[in-house]
Amino acid sequence: MASALSFAHPVAPTLRALDWSGDPQVRTPAVKPSFFRRLLRAVRSELSVTPRAMATYAISRGFPQFAFCRTRTLLLRAAGVSIGGGTSIMGTLHITGYGSPSLLSFGRGTAVSGPLHVDLGARVTIGDRVHFGQEVMLLTMDHEFGAADERCGSLTSAPIRIEDGVWLASRVTILPGVTVGRGSVVAAGAVVTRDVPPNSMVGGVPARLIRNLNDNAPKSLRRLRARPANDDI
Repeated sequence: MASALSFAHPVAPTLRALDWSGDPQVRTPAVKPSFFRRLLRAVRSELSVTPRAMATYAISRGFPQFAFCRTRTLLLRAAGVSIGGGTSIMGTLHITGYGSPSLLSFGRGTAVSGPLHVDLGARVTIGDRVHFGQEVMLLTMDHEFGAADERCGSLTSAPIRIEDGVWLASRVTILPGVTVGRGSVVAAGAVVTRDVPPNSMVGGVPARLIRNLNDNAPKSLRRLRARPANDDI
């Protein structure tokens, strides 16, 4: 007569696989994290924007362009951006990259007329009386060339310096490591890949020297054709 303790149940292996007795030889089933746990983990790993960078974007975007300029500028100072006296931020200041907003500094009497995108992987220094057109980009980060299987290689960064009196027209892009010399003009849509000498005008993709400037305001046909902005009002 068989003992009840020796009875072999046909599903015993399955029951053993679900055993939670702590035996190291017993494999317990993997528990898949819930959707919300995986979503939270993904958000935490990808949220690399610093609170100050988020604050600068929210502050500058929270006001209409060309309105509340002094208020916007004061709040950006409070968020950690170094802004000299008489400087006016008249549009959105969008800071990206892993650097702190404290890496960005504006001199005195500078005017940012439209959206300005600054990618902060290194220091960005902007001098006195610098004027920005619409949608200018200052990019301090780039990639090395990689092998054929992945041409976008390791991430690099280099500082950008915009010296006194420079005019950056609309949609200018300044790439890492570039210094734009004192009193220079960068034409609209230019992509600047190398240093710009003082008192010069550059333009194109990539930017090339168009003309040399002196300390006086140059004559131009555009200035002769232009009328004061309030003539049509």
